[in-house]
Amino acid sequence: MLRSTLSSWREYLTPVSHKSTFQVTGQITPEEFVQAGDYLCHMFPTWQWNEQSKNVNYRDFLPKGNQFLVTRKVPCGTRAEQLVAMDEEGTEGDEDGWVVESQSRPQEETATADIDEMLEGMDIEDVEEDEDIVAIAPNDKRYYDLYITYSTSYRVPKMYLVGFNGDGSPLTPEQMFQDISPDYRTKTATIEKLPFLNSPATSVSIHPCKHANVMRVLMEKVRAVKQRERSVKRGQGLNEDDWEDLQEDVDDGLRVDQYLIVFLKFIASVTPGIEHDYTMEGW
Repeated sequence: MLRSTLSSWREYLTPVSHKSTFQVTGQITPEEFVQAGDYLCHMFPTWQWNEQSKNVNYRDFLPKGNQFLVTRKVPCGTRAEQLVAMDEEGTEGDEDGWVVESQSRPQEETATADIDEMLEGMDIEDVEEDEDIVAIAPNDKRYYDLYITYSTSYRVPKMYLVGFNGDGSPLTPEQMFQDISPDYRTKTATIEKLPFLNSPATSVSIHPCKHANVMRVLMEKVRAVKQRERSVKRGQGLNEDDWEDLQEDVDDGLRVDQYLIVFLKFIASVTPGIEHDYTMEGW
């Protein structure tokens, strides 16, 4: 809890930046966080902004109706260690390319490799469905409320998870840690109270210290995909107007309103059993 208290103080004391640098640093401003949240809610209505309530601890640099994002009762039927064991036996991972790595690989190397696999050969316009459905016993089913808020100290989104058993009773911290990939469990996951609600709910937070770097690498990969597409279209012949439109796409890379779609791809590698990663069509 000491780490949680120090993190809360750091959030409180860090000044808010309104300068956009997301293409270079992977960080976003509060205004860009709201923009990305609006896009996420539009594309996937299971995500919603908070309702204005006396139960919310408001931060004045965000609108009262845009303090945090939430999606509720997300199913989780397989423990993270089970998925790691399946991968160690040779499982290739899901069709998006995000795989759960064993502890033998360093975390940063793992993240980079996962990003490469996800984006290689990816058709941004295609909508695909995950066919890797694991049959589970009903008694193993858990559910999570997921929250995304803005971290002023790291200038990125931050994820909080609150878990429940199938009968609605809250999961213990130890049980929630079972649904965090072992590679991240002791490095980036922290038990803390939800800081934006006046409630006793205990959550697992995913520490945002690596988020900006991961997002920066992802955006570089998206830019590389677009450049390959440009080369193909150039070979097919483009008129001057088409070339200018395509060049703008390459220069822009990933739009800032798509930021949270990619963020959830990263979170899926941290929480592989929590079934929230249905966002491929949001590109």
